[in-house]
Amino acid sequence: MVVSCTNFNNLLTFFQIESMFVISIMEPLHVHTEELPQDPLSDFSIWRRFIEYRKEVQWDNILEQVEELESNFDRNKAWKRFVKEPVVDQYGQVWMIWENPATSSSNPKDRYQIYKMPDDKDEFDYVFIDDLSIVDFVPTSISILRGSIYQFSVGFDNFGDVEILHIITSDKTDINKTSEYCHLYSYERGQWENHRCWMKYDNDSYSSMEELRKIYERYGKWQKKQGNNSFNAKEIFGEIYDKYGRIQQKLAKASIINSLTQLSNDSRLNATIEV
Repeated sequence: MVVSCTNFNNLLTFFQIESMFVISIMEPLHVHTEELPQDPLSDFSIWRRFIEYRKEVQWDNILEQVEELESNFDRNKAWKRFVKEPVVDQYGQVWMIWENPATSSSNPKDRYQIYKMPDDKDEFDYVFIDDLSIVDFVPTSISILRGSIYQFSVGFDNFGDVEILHIITSDKTDINKTSEYCHLYSYERGQWENHRCWMKYDNDSYSSMEELRKIYERYGKWQKKQGNNSFNAKEIFGEIYDKYGRIQQKLAKASIINSLTQLSNDSRLNATIEV
C-alpha cells in the first residue's frame, strides 16, 4: 500500500522523526566501570553507548557478516541492497535489508529479505516479514523530502503486539546518495523505556519496576483465561531484566579493553620519548 504525504502535519511529523533518528553520541564508550549503576535499568545512557559500541567496536565484523550473507544468496535472483549499509535502531539492534526489484510479486516476503542482529546477540538472524506499507512524500525540490517511509511488520512482542521497523529514505533514485534512518516501534520495549524514565525522575526504582511487573502478571492472567498457560510472566520479565545486565557488562568489558589499550599505547609513547 502506498500513501501520499500531502499535508503540513505529516511533513512536520517527518521532521520530528528525522531529528529523533539523528543520534548524537554525547558520552565516550570508555567510561569507568565503577561509575556504572548497579541496577542496569538505571543506566540511562545504555542504548546511546550501545549504538556507539556497534558502530565503533563491532562495525567491521558487522560488515563482514553482511558480505558473507550476500555470498550465500540465490544467484538466480537479482538481490540488491535496499539500504547501502546496515542501519541501527534506537536500541542498538542492527538491520540489513535487500530487495529483489526484478520480481513481479507484490508480496513483501518475495520482494525483500531482512536480517537482524538483536541487542543481545552479535550475529544476524533471518527476519520474517509479515506486511509492508509505504508512505511516499510529495515531490519536492528538497532532497530530504523526496523519499519514503517503509514500514515493515517484523514479528510480535511478548504481548502479541506487532513490531514495526520504520526505514526512512531520503531519495531512492540513487542508493549512493540515499540516507536512511531506522526506528523500531515495539509496545513492549516502549513500556520498559517509559518505566526507566519513571525511575529517573521519581527516584523510586522499586515502585516503577513493580508497576512494570504487574503489567506482565495481568497479561499472564488474561492469557490463562484464554486457555494459554505458556505465558510465564515471571520468567519473561526476568529474561528481559537480565538482558539489560548482559549488555551493560559487554559495554563495561569494552571499556576495560579500551582503557588497557590506551594505557599500553601511552606507555610505549613514554618509553620512546625517554629513549
